[in-house]
Amino acid sequence: MAAMSLLLWAAAALASRRTSSAVWGRLPLLGQVASHSGVVAPVRHGRHGKRMFTIKPINFYDRRYMYLLRFYILLTGISLIVLITFVNVFIGEAELAEIPEGYVPEHWEYYSHPITRWITRNCLDSLEKEYEKGMTFISWEAERAELRRTEKEVSRLMQERGDGAWYQYETPSTSLLDYSPKATPDN
Repeated sequence: MAAMSLLLWAAAALASRRTSSAVWGRLPLLGQVASHSGVVAPVRHGRHGKRMFTIKPINFYDRRYMYLLRFYILLTGISLIVLITFVNVFIGEAELAEIPEGYVPEHWEYYSHPITRWITRNCLDSLEKEYEKGMTFISWEAERAELRRTEKEVSRLMQERGDGAWYQYETPSTSLLDYSPKATPDN
């Protein structure tokens, strides 16, 4: 497909220019895009006058992409606008009222707008849960810091006192070493 387009472009370029010995030196067959070079090819029609057909790359995929982009933006945009309008017109914002005795409000009931309440109820965690997650993280970090501090102290004491896991194995006696001169290097 691309080779055929290049061949058609080259044929149109050669047909529209004069053929001389200098043409081959300045003819950009592979260097420019046909739409930028202004290459035209003659087209036969039954009408009067010579009409020219401008060779240009197709823009089908560009137009298709823009069409689909506009379609999906409008699909979601119109749906959201209808939903938000419906909520604002028919449901409206919550009104401030006294809390009955013994009633503990849920965490989403503190917001006035229904969409914010829905997002808070279904997508976000409550403030108490966020607080507990933060405190758990702080507790874990405190335990890690305590373990690192203990490990550092143990390493310091092992170096200072010269004890450690390596002293649990019996050290071989030096009487087992043979210090006699060797007659051959392999003995």
